[in-house]
Amino acid sequence: MSNVNWGPPSNPPGGAGTPGGPAGHGHPGGYGSAPGGAGWQGGGPGWQGAGPGWQGGPGWPPYPPLAPQPGVIPLRPLGVSEILGGVAKVMQRYAKALYVQLIGVTAVAVALVAAYAFFAYTALFDLYADTRRYYEYEPTTSQTISLITVIVVGWLLLFGCITAIQVIASATGTRVVHHAVLGRPVTARDLWAESKPYVWRILGSYLLLALVVGGIVLAGLLPMLVALALGAEEGSLLLMPLVVVGWGVGMYAQVRLVLQVPVLVLEDARPLAAVRRAWKLNEGAWWRSLGIPYLVSMVGSLAAQIALTPFTVLGFVVLFASGGAEMGEPGWEPGLGGLIGFGALLFAGMVVGTAVTMPLLPVTHTLLYADRRIRRESLDVALAAAAGLAPAGPPPAAADAPEQSSSTIPPQQPGPVTDTGTDTGDDAGTDAGTDAGTVGLTKAETEERDTDASERPGPHQPS
Repeated sequence: MSNVNWGPPSNPPGGAGTPGGPAGHGHPGGYGSAPGGAGWQGGGPGWQGAGPGWQGGPGWPPYPPLAPQPGVIPLRPLGVSEILGGVAKVMQRYAKALYVQLIGVTAVAVALVAAYAFFAYTALFDLYADTRRYYEYEPTTSQTISLITVIVVGWLLLFGCITAIQVIASATGTRVVHHAVLGRPVTARDLWAESKPYVWRILGSYLLLALVVGGIVLAGLLPMLVALALGAEEGSLLLMPLVVVGWGVGMYAQVRLVLQVPVLVLEDARPLAAVRRAWKLNEGAWWRSLGIPYLVSMVGSLAAQIALTPFTVLGFVVLFASGGAEMGEPGWEPGLGGLIGFGALLFAGMVVGTAVTMPLLPVTHTLLYADRRIRRESLDVALAAAAGLAPAGPPPAAADAPEQSSSTIPPQQPGPVTDTGTDTGDDAGTDAGTDAGTVGLTKAETEERDTDASERPGPHQPS
């Protein structure tokens, strides 16, 4: 099997049906054309090409050939159910390759959470003890700084862990689709080796996307903030529509650019070039790019809640056990260790839930990317060729017949003559007419003419 070239086409994308474009969906000989054009043969289940049952009855046009499916999706424009089914198949068949790296990152994140819990307990012990000892206690400056430090470090740690999981899941989830659409197995080590060069580039693309979307939203919010700062509270309410417009434009840009990471990884593009390419490629597919990932996100959210539940239950157990007395009794208060343990377990649960569900969206975005490339740039042809499906020649009926040529076939040289007699005028005229009639005919047409002539009565035979 050859490797598929996921890069952008060298000629301007013309989409299906572009004159002079490659044979693909909507092109002559592509999927959806009648059998008999230069299409594909062999391939996935049900892809048998022209044969019994394909030609229909008299007066009926032949059925179009089925698109081959070497992997998780058929190689043709995809429907919603096919994309959702493709996501499920990728997660089922390539779970080990996807989650090995994420398990390692999650283990490191949970270890960091444990270290953070110890740091928070040490930093807040004096503040907690003094607060319980003295009623209406006012923290000292150092205690206030310690509290702020614990909060900031906790949020930075959570943000860093989730970002690391997101970047790695985006790299591996995008790259695994490269193998999944062709039905090829891939190990976790090979997948990581292919994905690792794009990690920092993906991180840069996310930062660039955040700057673009955040700048748009801030541009709509800034006039209202300035009005509030100047004390014009009533005037600031009149600027609320600008906030709504800024939020809407930012949301539109974020959805329009969901193909940014697939372009970056599969086309080996730089972040800024990936933004331009994704914006152009996803033209006219905004609602699909919003709705399909949203459906997948709903499933992922449910899975994340299921993964978080054991950590939440265990956190409450630790919290209740730290009070010393039974909950509900007068004077019951959770201990500092219980509070920090509860927060740390929730922290760890969010990290685990994120790791479980994070590959879903990158896989979905990459299948959307493949769908857009198939619709606009006939990527199905390159994928079919990479899967080992060679372009077909003429249809079977024409393949059995001798190949026709625009040039004429010269008359055959006569063999040994057994009859040395002199031809009569009629016979000579017949032979001359026959030889003259073969000029400009193919070999098959010449043989058919000779057969018809042998069956017809000659001039000296009774009819």
